[in-house]
Amino acid sequence: MKENPRPELRPVDEANIGERDLVFHYSREKRLEKASRRVRSLYEDLPRRRFGIFTSLADTKAKATLLIIIVAVCLLALFLPFLRG
Repeated sequence: MKENPRPELRPVDEANIGERDLVFHYSREKRLEKASRRVRSLYEDLPRRRFGIFTSLADTKAKATLLIIIVAVCLLALFLPFLRG
């Protein structure tokens, strides 16, 4: 039988895995504790914005214009057969 070259990597039994077995390595709070004061102030001064699909589609003038053009073309494609008679 071949010896495992990396013993820390072992097969996972997915049926018997529990919450205590899960390890989350990323924590923003712990990362910011080690950061400099300037970096922490950047995160503290950020305004809290609500995320929405409309705000992400039309938050700049260029995106709003593109959205209006796409809606107009879709409406034109829907109503063009009725306008031809």
